Amino acid sequence: MADNLRGVQSLYRVIDSLKTELINNDFCNSVTVGELTELDLQKQTVFPLANITVNSVTHNMNSLTFDVTITNVDIVEISKDDAENLIYNNDNLIYIWSNQLFVINKLVSRIKASKIYETWEILNDPQSEFINKEFENMLAGCQTTLNITVPNDISTC
Repeated sequence: MADNLRGVQSLYRVIDSLKTELINNDFCNSVTVGELTELDLQKQTVFPLANITVNSVTHNMNSLTFDVTITNVDIVEISKDDAENLIYNNDNLIYIWSNQLFVINKLVSRIKASKIYETWEILNDPQSEFINKEFENMLAGCQTTLNITVPNDISTC
């Protein structure tokens, strides 16, 4: 797919493309942009949720590299029944980790395979950190920082 919105327009393209990819995943009900701490995390209907935070951009000679953090979370549900298994306890934590790892792994794989845009590239291998029952409503999932490089064809004249 041709990438004819480059340069400054790339920010819109990166956010919109990531949002589209994430929301098309069965384990993602909503996608937000901005700081996760600014969201109303009490709304139970938005979960599982993916949040995109654009941290910075590096201006290379012919490209822009966006440092983006994607946080995938869902609400941990704890059963009142005794744990049947000491490894998995009496909650859905491992289920959430597995599903949200799938969401980010699919996104990273599609970018690396140039399924989103032929001109996009991920620098380095992204690393995901697990989130374990954080925030006021016990959210779990993973947080991944990506460095996505896109073309920059803005004239230097």
